[in-house]
Amino acid sequence: MSETQFDADFDVIVVGAGAAGLSAALTAIETDPGARIAVLERGAPDIRGGNTRWSGAYLRLQDTTTPVANLVDYAVGASKGYASREYYESLVREVPEAFDWLHEQGVVLKNLPTIFLTQSASRYQPVGGGVNIVEPLFERLEATDATILYETAAETLLTDTRGTVVGVRVRDESGTRNLRAGAVVLACGGFQGNRELMAKYVGRNAYRVPPISRGGANNRGDGLRMALEVGAATEGQFDLFHAEPKDPRSDVAEAVVMSFPYGILINTAGERFMDESAKTVDLTYESVARNILQQEDSIGYAVFDQQVRSVPGYEHAIGTDVDPIQADSILELEALIGLPPGSLVRTVAEFNAACDTDAPFDWSRLDGVASRPAGQPAKSNWARALTEGPFFAYPQICANVFTFGGVKTDLAARVVTSDGHPICGLYGAGEMTGLYYEAYAGSTSVMRSITFGRIAGREAARLALSDARVPTDALLGA
Repeated sequence: MSETQFDADFDVIVVGAGAAGLSAALTAIETDPGARIAVLERGAPDIRGGNTRWSGAYLRLQDTTTPVANLVDYAVGASKGYASREYYESLVREVPEAFDWLHEQGVVLKNLPTIFLTQSASRYQPVGGGVNIVEPLFERLEATDATILYETAAETLLTDTRGTVVGVRVRDESGTRNLRAGAVVLACGGFQGNRELMAKYVGRNAYRVPPISRGGANNRGDGLRMALEVGAATEGQFDLFHAEPKDPRSDVAEAVVMSFPYGILINTAGERFMDESAKTVDLTYESVARNILQQEDSIGYAVFDQQVRSVPGYEHAIGTDVDPIQADSILELEALIGLPPGSLVRTVAEFNAACDTDAPFDWSRLDGVASRPAGQPAKSNWARALTEGPFFAYPQICANVFTFGGVKTDLAARVVTSDGHPICGLYGAGEMTGLYYEAYAGSTSVMRSITFGRIAGREAARLALSDARVPTDALLGA
């Protein structure tokens, strides 16, 4: 044990600069305008903003500041009862204030068309997506005296002999530095960008699941690792992640094809493998992605005929920037995709024969128009025979939006031990804090990141600048 030498002193250090980290940093400054704040951003300035920058940043709101009425029951139900009801109740209480604040920062939210042509609840989003959350917040932060350290990664939490977190060892291209802090907020995302941790927690074939966005590649589990090293407990389902079906040919963020319920999904054997339309799109796409992961080579294809183009707003459901594979006949499409000879022709013929051509099709709701072909999964809704060429298909893989398992926090955003004791000086917010089980409670991630980022920043600043802070008399060095 030896005394650590520090290269710089701050009151609050925020690790990560997405929605949670920026909300925490700005709130810490508001709590005490004289506070010395540092924000660590692993990315370069042109890609700053973490996972949030690249997301649609959908928010489960009924207006610009109010969560939908059944949010708590919906979210706990989605987790099959495993998620913390108290967390969601706190979220619902705190969202109105947090989103009033967000609007004051210049973020504009609207109820715009989404990638979900059918959905179970209303959603608001920033005009232009998540980049129009992080850039206004960065502009506000740059107008303060805060220090923003780009291309800098947190490596180790530094503690004193009492186990209080008193700083962070960081690394950039020049090496490591020790930064002293009165409190640290971890807001650096999950571990979807770390193949080793994905294999450890998610299991076989996890390497086939890329982060859905460029920002996710920087989420390498550092916050989780550092917190565990100082005694943090965990929460959330570690072997599961928020999945979306993605076009593997595209590099754009969220290159999704959410029109799949109006066509059919096939694997590399040319066979259907699931009910594409058992529920509304927003409640189905995650299971679609997970089912694709289980197919041979973890790839599938969404196949359509021209009738899908008549669905109003169809273009909003297509996120990929790469044209589909297109052919004048099913036989030709089969060959272009590279499927076994006769496989897709047979699958489509059997599917078509089981469709009710007289049933009234209604794209806007679960219409009950079904197809139950022998030897294939049933299709519960929107089952129209594929007859109008040209026919086209998009390849689909399972992509990782963020991981479910993370650090456990209390309602004051304090990181806690397995005995429920807060680790003094350590706070957490956003996707690196565990919450979700079984399935993602849709459009709550950015909402909770902003809301609990506010809580973490406020509580961290209060601790760092209060008389209750234990002096850092003896520090553990490495």
